[in-house]
Amino acid sequence: MKEFRARFGTPARIYRAPGRVNLIGEHTDYNDGFVLPADIEFYCSVAAAPRTDRKLVIRSENFNETVEGNLDAISGIAKNHWSNYPLGVAWAMEASGKHLKGANLLISGDIPLGAGLSSSAAIEVAIGFAL
Repeated sequence: MKEFRARFGTPARIYRAPGRVNLIGEHTDYNDGFVLPADIEFYCSVAAAPRTDRKLVIRSENFNETVEGNLDAISGIAKNHWSNYPLGVAWAMEASGKHLKGANLLISGDIPLGAGLSSSAAIEVAIGFAL
């Protein structure tokens, strides 16, 4: 991604996760019900490069905003803020015993937000692989 190199000055690896549509069984999966989800051809992409510290610098192209977080004291930004998804993934990975390194992250995607197509899950999966 050209924007990543322009912003951070280094090359990046790209991680991508698809959105999904739930053909049947919306909100029944966590109640042991039957579901029939399928991936769709809309994606969340994360360009990532390591840092030498324990800081996360997270840029969202979709929201035109940059957020920084410290892996030694991860906290959310504000209720319903987009950055809570990547910060939450980092928190969960750290809490499970994975010692993360800092990273520069650039998030972009074409999954329609708030449309029930799992854009949040796609961000979390792509971030998980990137970290």
